[in-house]
Amino acid sequence: MVDDVGTITYANQRAHEILGCVAHPLAGRAVAEVLAPLDALLAVVPGQQQARPVVLPDQRQITVGYSVATTASPDHRARHMVCFQDITAWQAVMDERNRLLKLAAVGSTLPTILHELKNPLAAITAAVELLCEDVVDPPVLSQLLAVLSEIRRMRLSLDGVGAIGREIHTSRCAAIDHTVREALLVLAGRAQVGSVHLRVDVADMPLLPFDPAVVGAVVFNLTVNAIQACAAGGTVIVHARLIERGRWFELTVADTGAGMTHDTYRRCTELFFSTRRTGSGIGLALCHQIAEGGGGRLEIASVPGVGTNIVFRVPVTAPPPREGA
Repeated sequence: MVDDVGTITYANQRAHEILGCVAHPLAGRAVAEVLAPLDALLAVVPGQQQARPVVLPDQRQITVGYSVATTASPDHRARHMVCFQDITAWQAVMDERNRLLKLAAVGSTLPTILHELKNPLAAITAAVELLCEDVVDPPVLSQLLAVLSEIRRMRLSLDGVGAIGREIHTSRCAAIDHTVREALLVLAGRAQVGSVHLRVDVADMPLLPFDPAVVGAVVFNLTVNAIQACAAGGTVIVHARLIERGRWFELTVADTGAGMTHDTYRRCTELFFSTRRTGSGIGLALCHQIAEGGGGRLEIASVPGVGTNIVFRVPVTAPPPREGA
């Protein structure tokens, strides 16, 4: 029970347990100290349950579901009965459900959206390339090349998202070293805009049975994340090579950015999780899925204030299909 000035007049044992105040009586304390300001509690539809985060005395955060009923005491002063429960576990289940619904929505609509975007983009690319061949005026040619660079960056961005659900291995071999260099050449402009130094070391490799679009998506997502993690003057280093006598393909992206906190590190490969307001939360999750789907692994090492090092490693030969797959 809470009086009309926000002071707790009564709390049962369960209230003490939920709020972590077993050894400290709640009666006589301000409800704002342990739950929420009275105005916030009353700013709900009577009888309907609301939810809000609450930080406990031991600094743990829980989610509390509550409702408020107001009555009048014999002295005509308002009394507010606040009924609440710990719904942290339920909220976690709902968050996971919403995440899976987002994934289902993306999976069902993304192919159509990408198809509608890539076709006209390919036509625009071809038209600009033809113009570049015919134009002789240096200033105009420079502008056309800038447009072409942006179009290629857009195409790389679309491939970066469109690789969801695709396998890296394919029956046709391709010049993957060329794919990696081309992707990094497109991203060099992005690094330059942010005053980030992009260093590239891509070894010459034979033709590999990889899908160039999927490899390009991995390069794009890991490198863009690294560039965005760096402040002006930071450095991103990208290595691509074959290791273990050509049996494995390895891509390493290291940055001198802010690094990850423990919580961010724990969730960084979770789909739709992002610490940036405009982030999609797809990049690392996608790279992790591609690596594991190809029989490889994504290794992440990060130190707050120092930077992050990510190694994408997959076997050149596709692993045998899993039983029951």
